[in-house]
Amino acid sequence: MDPPRSLALRAVASCRRWFLVLLELARRWPRATAALAMLASTLLVWGPFWNRLDVLYRHWDGPHYVYLARTLYAVPDDHPFVLYNLTPAYYATHLPGYPLLIRALVPLALGAYLPAMLLATLLSSMAGAALFHEVLVRFELVRSPLWTAVLFAVLPPRWVVCHSVGASEPLLLCFVFAAFLAYRSERPWAVMLFSAAAAITRMMGVLLVPVFVVSYLLERRFRHASIVLAALLATLGLLLWHLWLYGDFLAYFTRNLRQSGHMAYPPLLGFSSYVAAGDFHSAELCFGLYALYGLGTLALLRHRVVFLYTLAFFTFALFVFHFDLSRMFLPLAPFALLVGFDGLLSRRACRWLLPLLVYMDCVYAWGLIPHNTVVPVAYQSLLRALQ
Repeated sequence: MDPPRSLALRAVASCRRWFLVLLELARRWPRATAALAMLASTLLVWGPFWNRLDVLYRHWDGPHYVYLARTLYAVPDDHPFVLYNLTPAYYATHLPGYPLLIRALVPLALGAYLPAMLLATLLSSMAGAALFHEVLVRFELVRSPLWTAVLFAVLPPRWVVCHSVGASEPLLLCFVFAAFLAYRSERPWAVMLFSAAAAITRMMGVLLVPVFVVSYLLERRFRHASIVLAALLATLGLLLWHLWLYGDFLAYFTRNLRQSGHMAYPPLLGFSSYVAAGDFHSAELCFGLYALYGLGTLALLRHRVVFLYTLAFFTFALFVFHFDLSRMFLPLAPFALLVGFDGLLSRRACRWLLPLLVYMDCVYAWGLIPHNTVVPVAYQSLLRALQ
C-alpha cells in the first residue's frame, strides 16, 4: 500500500474512533450534550459578530429589556427610545421576568448590562435544552430524546435567532419545561410557581394555568387544580403594578390590541389582511405556519397534557396580528414541531440533514440580526443611560 493511501486510511480510522468516543460520551451525559449543542449553535451565530458585538446588543427587543433591567421600569419621558414615539406606558408590554434575570447576572458580567443580557439568554437557553431533554424522557414523547434535544438547538430558524440575542423566549421555555417536570413529579405547588414565573416573563405564559388546571380536573385531582389556580395571582399582581405605574390596569392589553400591537379579533385577521392587500407571498407563509403547527398539535393527541399545552398556545396564535408570526409560534415549537413530527425527524436519513440545517440557520441568523437593530442615535443614548 502506498504511503499517501495508508496515511489517509489511518486518518479516517482515527476520526471514526474519536466520533465513537464522542458518541458514547453524549449517550452517558445526554443533558450536558443538549446544553452544549445549544451553546455551539449560539456561538456559531455569534461568530461573525465577535469584533462588533454592538450588532448583537442592538438587536430588538434586547435594548428595551436591558434598559428595563437598569431602570427597573422607572422610565422617564426622555428615555433613549423616545425618537420611536414610545411613551413610558409602552413598557407594559415587556414583562419583568427577563429584565430581572439580566439584573441578577450583572455582577457576573463585571457590572456591564449588555454582556449580562447575552449571558442571561445563553444560560436560559442552555438550561432549557437540558430541561427539554428531561421532559422528553420523563413523558416518553419521542424515540430518541437526545436527537430531539439536539434538534432543539437548530429548529426552527427563528428560535436560533432568539436564543442568540436579547429575548425572553428562552427563559419562558425554561419555566414551561420546569412546570411539566413538576407536573410529572406530582408537585402541584412547583407547577404553580413555575406557571406564575412564566406568566411574568411573557404574558402568554399565563396559558399554563388553564392547561394544568384542566389536566388535573380530568384526572379528578381537584386540590391540585385549585393550587395551580393560585398562579393567576402573579398576573393579577402584574396588572395591579401596571395600574400603579401607568394608571391603566389593562395597559398590556391596551398596547397589544389591533394595529397597535400583537393581538386582534377575529381570528386569522393577519392572514385575511395579507390576502386583502394582495400580499399573497405573506399570506402563503401564514397558511404554511398555521398548517404546520396545527398538524403538529393534532399529532400530540395521545399525550394529553402536552396536547392541551399546544392546543392552548395554538388557539392563542389564531388571534396574533403581527408580521413576526414565526416568533409568536416559538412556545409551541419544541412540542408541535419536534415531538409532533418525530415519526419523520427520528428517521436515520434525517440525521444527514443536520449540517444543511446548521448552514441554513447561520445564513438566516447572520442576515436577520443586523437588519433589525436600534438606530445608532438611540443606541448611544442607551449606552449613556446604562453608565
